[in-house]
Amino acid sequence: MASAAAAPAFPARPPEALFEPARSRGLDAPVSLIETARLMRQNPMAILPEALFEVPRLTGPYLGRKVHEIAGPEHMQSVLQDNVQAWRKSPLILRMLTPILGDSILTAHGESWRRQRRILQPAFTRRRIEHFAPLMADAGVEAAERLLASDGPAEVHGVMNDTTFRVIEQALFGEVDGFDRTRVRAAIEVLLEEIGRVRLSDLAPWPEWTPRYMTPGALKARHVFRKAADGQIARRRASDEPGEDLLGLLLSARDADTGAALTDREIRDTLMTFIAAGHETTAIALTWALYLVAHDSECQDALRAEADAVCGARTPDAEAAGRLVLTRQVIEEAMRLFPPAPILGRRAVSDTDICGHPVRKGDVVLLAFYCLHRHRTLWDHPGRFDPDRFSPERRPRHPFQFMPFGGGPRACIGTRFAMQEAVLVLSAIVSRAIIAPAHGEVEPVMQVTLRPKGGMPLRFEAR
Repeated sequence: MASAAAAPAFPARPPEALFEPARSRGLDAPVSLIETARLMRQNPMAILPEALFEVPRLTGPYLGRKVHEIAGPEHMQSVLQDNVQAWRKSPLILRMLTPILGDSILTAHGESWRRQRRILQPAFTRRRIEHFAPLMADAGVEAAERLLASDGPAEVHGVMNDTTFRVIEQALFGEVDGFDRTRVRAAIEVLLEEIGRVRLSDLAPWPEWTPRYMTPGALKARHVFRKAADGQIARRRASDEPGEDLLGLLLSARDADTGAALTDREIRDTLMTFIAAGHETTAIALTWALYLVAHDSECQDALRAEADAVCGARTPDAEAAGRLVLTRQVIEEAMRLFPPAPILGRRAVSDTDICGHPVRKGDVVLLAFYCLHRHRTLWDHPGRFDPDRFSPERRPRHPFQFMPFGGGPRACIGTRFAMQEAVLVLSAIVSRAIIAPAHGEVEPVMQVTLRPKGGMPLRFEAR
C-alpha cells in the first residue's frame, strides 16, 4: 500500500540563517506625561517599555490612576475573557472611532454589542465565507499583474490596499450600480486617514462623551459615504431580493432570540466598520508578509511549490485555500511579528483584578500584542522570521499567546474572511513573481494599524 504523502514543511534551518526583520524598540526608562503624549502622537509603539518583552505585566501611575501594561497570555485572558464585563474600550479609541463608525459592533458595549453580535454571526459561517474565495483569488492575480507591471520597485502597501478594498467592496455590494464607486472609495480613504490621525486633543482626559473635532474634509467624506450606503440600503429594501452579498445578508439577518433585525443606521455603520476593519488590516498583513518573504528566497521556493501542487493552473477555491498550509503559516508569522493592531486599550468600569493583581475602577490597561508576540520567555528566537513555528507540532498551545484578531467574546468576527483572503492573495502573488527587497530597513509605525513608515517598495520579477 502506498504511504501517505508527507505534510508540507519549510526547510529546516538554524536560527542564525533566518531573517531578522525591522522591529520597534521600547523605552528603557519611564518618561513624563508630556513626553508620552509627544511619542503617542508620533508613533504609539514608542511608548512600550523594553522590559515588557521580558515580563508579563508592568504597572505605573496615570493621571491619578494606574496604567497596567500587559504582555502575558494569562493576563490577556484575564482582561479579554475572564473579567471581560469589568472592562470597556478606552475613551481615546472610542473618541477616534465613534464619529466614523457610530455604535457599530466595534464600538458598542453591553446589550447593544451582544444583540449586534448575535445578528451578525450567521453571516460569517464557513459556508458563507467560502462563497467569496473565487473573488479573492481573482483579486490576488490582478495584484500580481500590477506588481509585475511596475517600472522599478513597486509600492506594495498601496497595491494591497487597492486589492483588499476591491474584495471587501465586491463582498459587500456585489456588482450593483447606483453610486459613484470612485467617489465613495476616495471618501473612505479620507475617513480611514481621519481615524488614524492622533491629535494632542485626543490625549487629554476629556469625558468620554466629548465630541471629537473632525476636519471639513472628513465631515464631507462621511456625508458622501453615508449617503451612498443609505441609498444602497433603501434600494435593496425596495427590491424583492436583498442579494447574496454581505449587504443582502445584513438586511436578511435576524436576532435568534427576538427575531429583531438591524436598523438601517446600524447596517450603515456596520458597512463602514467592515470596510475599515476588513480592508486595512488585511492589506497590512499582506504588506508585511511580502516584505518578509522578499528577504527569504527559500521560503518563496516552498510557497511556489505548494501553490503548484495545490492549485496548478486553475483558480484556487475555498478547498484549495484550506490546503495552502505553508502560505497560511507565513501569514500567521507575519501577523506575529507585525500584528495589524499592535496595542489595544481598555478602561476598568469596576474594581477587578488582572491575574490576582488588584485593579481600581478608572484604571487603564494596555494590551501590548506586539510585546506578547515577541516575548522572550514565550517564543524561540522571537525576532526571527520562522513560519515553521506555526506548524502543527510547534504552534503555541495557549489560546491567548498569539492574538492577531484579539480574543475572548469580542474577538474579530471576520477572522475567517481575513485569513482566507490573505492566503489566496499571497499565494497568487508568490506563485507568479520572484520578490526581492528594494532598500534597507523599514520602520513600523502605528496609525491605528501597524504600517511601514513611508510605504513598502519591493522588486518583482516574473517567475
